[in-house]
Amino acid sequence: MNSRLTSILATLALALLLNGCGPTDSIFPLYKPEDTAFDDHLLSSWQLVVTDADASDSDKDARWVFSHPEAGQFYDFKAGTVGAKGGLVAKARLVRLGNNLFIDFEGDSQKLDDPPNPDAVMPYPMITTHMMGRIELENDSLQIHLLGDNWVKKQVKAGTFSLACLDMGGGEILTAQPDDLRKFMQAHADDYGALSEEFRFTRAK
Repeated sequence: MNSRLTSILATLALALLLNGCGPTDSIFPLYKPEDTAFDDHLLSSWQLVVTDADASDSDKDARWVFSHPEAGQFYDFKAGTVGAKGGLVAKARLVRLGNNLFIDFEGDSQKLDDPPNPDAVMPYPMITTHMMGRIELENDSLQIHLLGDNWVKKQVKAGTFSLACLDMGGGEILTAQPDDLRKFMQAHADDYGALSEEFRFTRAK
């Protein structure tokens, strides 16, 4: 029971990280076991680029951190704020499709306390999902463009969305298999209407 609850907490944590931005969730991952894409340049603490004059201090102090565990072709991912304890955790995997690089975020229950906080309130049952998008990494600049839920909803309503999905009331959840996801993401690699949830970072000093 405890391991199931920690998995739920991991999923909720990543969802909260992107709350209000509306990335689309997928039941299945974008990556496959044989994927080995890894770039040491991603290993760093990244500071959110804030252009809104009304941005809060928490936005200005936001940090996304990618580190490498002892084994595995994935990153330990943590999002938090400067000076704050704890944070939100996930596993992040890079996927190379053609000339494009993509990223898959998946909740990481192994980084959570077990048992979880007994006072936590959460929906149950719940399954772990994936969030995916294109990643652009150049010197001290990082951009992540996630598949946007509003774009998916419009395509589904128009009957032009090519991937299998389910309407969950608050948004669509993808049920397509990895092969179909990979073809779709590669076809939309340069479509920033589809990959509309954008995060820009600079390497933290």
